[in-house]
Order: sequence, then C-alpha cells, then structure tokens
Amino acid sequence: MIKFGGVDRIYDEYSWRITRRAKEVWSTGNVISSRHIEGSFLDRFEKSVAKYTQRKYAVAVGSGTDALYFALRVRGIGPGKTVLCPAVSYLATAEAIKRTGADIKFIDVDDNGLMDDLGIMGLPSAMVYVNLFGNLADYDRLRNYCDAHRIPLIEDAAQSLGSTYKGTPSGKLGDISSLSFAPSKPLPCFGNGGMVLTDSESEANFVRSIRYHGTGNNDLTHGYNSCLSNDHAHILNFLLSKYNRLLKNTKKVRDMYETRLDRLGIRTIKTREKTISNNHKLVIKVDDRNALKSHLDGKGIQTQVHYHIPMNEMPMFKNEDYTPNARRFCQRVLSLPIHPFLTEKEVIAVCESIGDFYGV
Repeated sequence: MIKFGGVDRIYDEYSWRITRRAKEVWSTGNVISSRHIEGSFLDRFEKSVAKYTQRKYAVAVGSGTDALYFALRVRGIGPGKTVLCPAVSYLATAEAIKRTGADIKFIDVDDNGLMDDLGIMGLPSAMVYVNLFGNLADYDRLRNYCDAHRIPLIEDAAQSLGSTYKGTPSGKLGDISSLSFAPSKPLPCFGNGGMVLTDSESEANFVRSIRYHGTGNNDLTHGYNSCLSNDHAHILNFLLSKYNRLLKNTKKVRDMYETRLDRLGIRTIKTREKTISNNHKLVIKVDDRNALKSHLDGKGIQTQVHYHIPMNEMPMFKNEDYTPNARRFCQRVLSLPIHPFLTEKEVIAVCESIGDFYGV
C-alpha cells in the first residue's frame, strides 16, 4: 500500500522529539491557554509563524475554517455584503463566507484551478482567493482589482505555507491571511488548528478575543471556543523549525515525478512564473480520471479527487454563477501521493502503474 498522506512518516521521523514536547506540555497541566500569555508555548509558536511569513502578528485558532471566518469578521464582512470567491476550493472556504451571512459570488478558474477572469462583478465587499495545491494566484492582478474597488484582499493560504510570490511569502499576500494546520496541510498538526495573520494590532486583538468567547472585548456580543492547544502549538513550532528541510524533500519527490510523468506524456499542474510552490499536491489532469483512479486503487496506490464539483454546484452553496472551466477542471484532476518521505521506489511504482494503465 502506498498511502496518500505522510503525517505518519513525519511522526516516525521525529517521534521522540514530538512525544517529548507533548509530555512537556502535559506535565504542566496547562494544556490550553485561554488568553494571550507572553512566553507561553502558544505565544512562541505564533511569533515563529509571524516571523516566517513576515507578518507583525499571528493568532492561532482551532481550525483553518475558523481562521478564515475570523479574518472575514475582522474585516467587517457580514449580512448584506458580497464576497468574491474561486469556484474551486475545499468547501470550507465558501463555508466560512456563508457563516458570516454574506453572499458569495463564485469566480471561474483557469487551467491551474486559480481565480481567473474577474470582469464586471457589481459592487463586491471583499475578495477571498485560494492558493490551490500550494500554487500562488496572480497576486498583482488580484491586488490591483481590490485596490481599484477599495475592498480587502483576503488570502486563504491553507495550502500554501512556504510558497512565495516574487520573494514575498504566502501568508503575507493579503490584507489579512489565514492558515490551516489540519493533518492534510503542508505544516500538519496531530489534530487540528489554524491561524490568522495580520499586520494590525487591533485585528490581532480582535481575533484573540473572539477565539475565546469574546473575553476582553466589550464590543463583542459573543465569541467562540476556538483555541489551539499548547501541546499542538509546541509540536507545530518544532515542525516549523524543520519545515524548510521538509519542503526541500518534497521538491525532490516532485522532481522525480515530473521526470517520469513527462516521459508518459502526463500533464501536471505546475506553478506560475514569479512564484515558488511548496509542492503541497502533485496533481495530474487526465480525461479518464475516474478509470485511472480505480486502476491505481487496485494496485494499492491511494489517490484523491479533492474537488468533484465546483462549490457553486454544491447543494449548500448552489447558485446561478456560470463556471464552465471549473466544471471541466473538476472532472479531470487527480492528486497523486506526495510528501517529504515518499521514496523513489514508491514514485517509480506509481508512475509505472500509470504507464500500465495507458499501455506505455
């Protein structure tokens, strides 16, 4: 069996270091810090991520979905507002917008699944853009659009920590940005977690308040229970110290794939010019996607179809937005196993199985 994800191998690689950090927190009896405490395990992790992403403030929360929701809230998004959003992403992106009470205007995507032609979109209140598979959207174009319409650009960087655009790290490519630390994300948590990134002290304080029942903020009528535990923060801070090594390993795996898939004539989704991807996902585009997936399943190779249909065609978000490119994209993409500790032998096995399917 070749597993799709590699969080188990990350644990195997650093098991005693991870376990020691968890025990260090547990032995204190202080597993969750409900308030911002200088020098706490949570505070150290937040400062590490802020430094890594060149942000002034980073505020950890319970999930990436909450992080995006809080980012929208702090920017005044709610009922009566309209938010632009790419038609292809994990449903949590649209879910966070819907949770505010705002309307969603879904934007069609390009061949890489990234936000495409904006055209005339009425009077939007904000834009949420997603760096799908770790590949960065055309930031300058989106930035110019938002500046022209005087609306905030909100970066959903759940998949793109470690990617850069013209040298600027993902996490800083927005007026406010959100991260996810779910086990399937580039920097994985052994549980769940997320983070809001901002350069505004008042916004950071708002998120610190709303993540724990609105305490300390008299303007809030209520808050949420959305805290990242200290053991997760301590472990994530350690993994962040190894993150560049993990990204380097993943790039080597990607290069091994690219060489072999090129020989087979298989097209992969690649990063744009001016960007460096963290290679979060290795995604191929094929016309007979479902048959190939079944073939690989039969060979004991786990693959994923992350986006079966555009979000605007899902029952909970369904509307009349026309996104034909997104529909074709969702019908063709297949994600292959990729993570820092995938072996060359496993990459060869995956590619040979694809070659067998096509008779190459």
